[in-house]
Amino acid sequence: MIDYGEVLPRLEKALGLRYRDNPDIINVPGTSVACKVDPFAYVAPRPAFVAFLAKWAGTPLAVTEETLVRTGNLLVDASHARLDGPVAILVDGSPRVMRMPLDFIPASFIDRALVLYGGEHGPLPVSRLRLLSSEKARIDAFFSGKPPLLDVAYASPG
Repeated sequence: MIDYGEVLPRLEKALGLRYRDNPDIINVPGTSVACKVDPFAYVAPRPAFVAFLAKWAGTPLAVTEETLVRTGNLLVDASHARLDGPVAILVDGSPRVMRMPLDFIPASFIDRALVLYGGEHGPLPVSRLRLLSSEKARIDAFFSGKPPLLDVAYASPG
């Protein structure tokens, strides 16, 4: 049986300490393992975020993933599944659209780790990474029963 109360702080600490050493791991589109897309949510390339976090914390991948899901720090839908398929994303103002599988992480988890262990004084601002506006209906359906992403999370190429 996994002791989530022991694993979760270990994950937070590992993320915060790694960020302290290399702030580009968070909120730098094209470089980071997670970018804030609205004040309440980060997106992270799957499986990179969970894999790196497991490595940094020295916890097995399956334990890391289960801990994040069970504690609500890796969002899943009502059937306990992650968003299926790649998501179209772009950097705000750029015409270049990329597609990749993404996970959604509540901002509270990452921001808490960065404040407690990463030397930040408060939550990070929203990054320049955006989800393509055409993805909104699919992502809203995934967030069914949870507060949806705010409009600031979406953009069109341009």
